[in-house]
Amino acid sequence: MIVVSEIQELKNIITDWKKAGLSIGFCPTMGSLHAGHLDLVERSKKETNKTIVSIFVNPTQFNDPKDFENYPINTNADLKLCEEKGVDLVFLPDVKTMYPETKTPILLSIPELQKHLCGRTRPGHFEGVLQIVSKLFHLTEPNKAFFGLKDYQQFRVISAMVKNLNFPLEVVGVPTRREEDGLAMSSRNVRLTEKHRETANLIPRMFALANKTILGGERDIHLLKEILRDFLLTGASVRIDYLEVVDPENLQPKEKLEGEVLLALAVFVGEVRLIDNQIISIQN
Repeated sequence: MIVVSEIQELKNIITDWKKAGLSIGFCPTMGSLHAGHLDLVERSKKETNKTIVSIFVNPTQFNDPKDFENYPINTNADLKLCEEKGVDLVFLPDVKTMYPETKTPILLSIPELQKHLCGRTRPGHFEGVLQIVSKLFHLTEPNKAFFGLKDYQQFRVISAMVKNLNFPLEVVGVPTRREEDGLAMSSRNVRLTEKHRETANLIPRMFALANKTILGGERDIHLLKEILRDFLLTGASVRIDYLEVVDPENLQPKEKLEGEVLLALAVFVGEVRLIDNQIISIQN
């Protein structure tokens, strides 16, 4: 496995791969890797000739400085996992490499897809995501890029950027990997205390409750959200950032519980912010 931190070294390797006619799969991460990240790697290895993983905690997508400071970093363990999974190259840049000083910063935004969910409660987040992902796409020149669907809004926003700006690549969404109790795997889970980890189990149980309630015939969105909010708030350390029912394609709030809907939430369990979502097909 090759590990590089400099852009020119990365570009030289990619040029050689391209000349050899090899396809490239790219898995951008912020490190602290878990099985969900490794699902991206496995998918890439099946569908492309060479797999690149980037590990970079991107400061421009954090609207809360404390969240950035507390983001878990375990580079040695990450590199070991990547090698065990057969990753071909790990790109490990520092902040100065990715963000050389400039007096003309560029902001990317897709307002319609960023109005709600994390885009509403984390101002500037997706501008930072689009900025770093577009830079990484240009540097790695992938044929396919793989993203976990736990960050569903991120997947939709990046897919729209790729389509609208004619990036020559395919964005692939990979299903969320979950713990045994159904909690979505996240690098932030390691920050949960034992008590808060037990409380976080309310999230997958809430999705089960939503499905049961809808299957039972409930079609009032406001009542459904009230039921689910009340259930989540039985956890003493839970604070709801958002709980929304939106269209899976345009991410706009749904007026009725019909067809396919995306039930998405972000909650703080203690000081740790967790997100999750589920697409529910409703038969009327």
